[in-house]
Amino acid sequence: MWNRQSWKSMSGQQLLRLVTAASAVAISYEGISQGVMGAVTVSPEFGRRMGYTNDKDEVVKPMLQGGIAAVYYLGSLFAAFWAGSFSDNYGRIKGMWMACFWCMAGVILQASAVNLAHMLCARFVAGMGVAFILVIAPMWTAELSAASHRGKQIALTFLANFSGIALAAWIGFGTSFTEVGGGQFRWRFEFSIQIIPVVSLAILSLLVPESPRWLVKAGRRDEALEIISKLRGDGDSQHPDAQKEYREIVTVVEEESQFAKTNYFKMFFGIGSGDIHLGRRIQLAFWLQVLMQYGTGIAAVVIYSGTIYHTAGFDTIKSGWLSGLLMLVGILGTAIAAFTIDRVGRRRTLYWGAVALGITLFIIGGLFRGSVNNPDKAVQYGTAASAMVFVYLLIFSSSWLLIPFIYPTEIFPTWLRAKGNAFGVAGWAVGYGGGSLLVPVMFSGIDEKTFYVFGAAMFAYIPLVYCFLPETAGRTLEEVDYLFASKSPFTWDEEKEFAKRTALLRERLNEGKASDLMDTKAFANTNAWSSIVGSTSLNHTMETITDKEIGPWDSPTANDFQGRQ
Repeated sequence: MWNRQSWKSMSGQQLLRLVTAASAVAISYEGISQGVMGAVTVSPEFGRRMGYTNDKDEVVKPMLQGGIAAVYYLGSLFAAFWAGSFSDNYGRIKGMWMACFWCMAGVILQASAVNLAHMLCARFVAGMGVAFILVIAPMWTAELSAASHRGKQIALTFLANFSGIALAAWIGFGTSFTEVGGGQFRWRFEFSIQIIPVVSLAILSLLVPESPRWLVKAGRRDEALEIISKLRGDGDSQHPDAQKEYREIVTVVEEESQFAKTNYFKMFFGIGSGDIHLGRRIQLAFWLQVLMQYGTGIAAVVIYSGTIYHTAGFDTIKSGWLSGLLMLVGILGTAIAAFTIDRVGRRRTLYWGAVALGITLFIIGGLFRGSVNNPDKAVQYGTAASAMVFVYLLIFSSSWLLIPFIYPTEIFPTWLRAKGNAFGVAGWAVGYGGGSLLVPVMFSGIDEKTFYVFGAAMFAYIPLVYCFLPETAGRTLEEVDYLFASKSPFTWDEEKEFAKRTALLRERLNEGKASDLMDTKAFANTNAWSSIVGSTSLNHTMETITDKEIGPWDSPTANDFQGRQ
């Protein structure tokens, strides 16, 4: 019971910081794991032991080298849907404990690997652990954060992701100078450092409360009210913000319960979801991750950066510390996103990011071609291309990196939020794992034109965002349900429907009495949700509401919701 009591002595802000810290520690594991593999694969002893290098430490089996990294994402793909079901059924805290178990097992197996089969199993298990983290940690933060700052809080947790990558890169650079244990210490130590965030997360998970939204779903409403009161009113259950949020959660969760027994197959195709339109949400969550992990060209830039550094005439040591410095730029970009993503909004961030990344990719490709066509100026062109790699990562980390992780935590109903987020993690695994395998093939076939392909794709994504991705910034998780109530998948129709239905929700909530806050069952049975989402006479009911034309470019951001908690 200790974990349920310790947070009660904190203020609301202190509690939110603690939750953010716990999520950040969880996300840092994924970053360290990703960075460690990049350092380990260039370790000579590791390459010889796994069989993808020869006696001269030359890579002779690149597909095997890539496959060792990619099996990690296969494990994530396998476990993502398990993590979603487990977290929805047993809670976010127990889900994090499960993450700690699989991550710890993965660390031990990787650090102790003696052959290829051992390492492949270890990578698969490690991928399972990171799937639990990515399904639960961002969602956990989203469910405890205020609507006006939700994006910022999740973005702050992802600062730890790039911090983990940077830490692993610098440790890899440092250990590259040692041959202790015949070279084994280098890569075994790098794998071992992953245990630090796992142990830290296990401890922090004992200090933080469960998600109040999951508690309401589980019928533990008194506990949920206590947590919401702490977060929104510093313990005052009568605080207007606490009451408003609690009433919204109870109302919506009660009526969402009809979808609790659905399965992944029905969710994917939207079978029986009515105006909830789960299939539409799943496609957005999945493909947004695929576009970010593969379609933005991030894998191409990271994989090819070594070649660009070589073209610039940088030696191995300089290339090594430049790779570490590049990750520090990622931290800066993520920090920028944390303070802009709610103010600017999700859609506008994707707009400007797509334009800037597209231009940058064309420049990188052009500079590299210039170095090939002008050998006498190869160093100058290579140096300029190296600088643009840093510019690219700064833009990427401050725009497209975070939204595919934030968006799935916002668009699914409470009953199915973890299951829905699992599709986002599946998209992450497919996009990143596929990119790791396909990008080298693209470079071998079309060389620097690979950058042009991804640059052109970035501009093609703009109309997709414009048409199909409604704005979620500044809206409560309960309100977001109304964004998908429209029969049309186009954002301009969704915004019109949203305006109508949220107006009716406010009317219903205002009709409730203060005593209903405690008599939650009576309040939930007012069928507010069904009258809002399922009413066939909605248009007649809402005739008094001005049918303002709301265009997708006018989607509100956090600035339009100042004062909302």
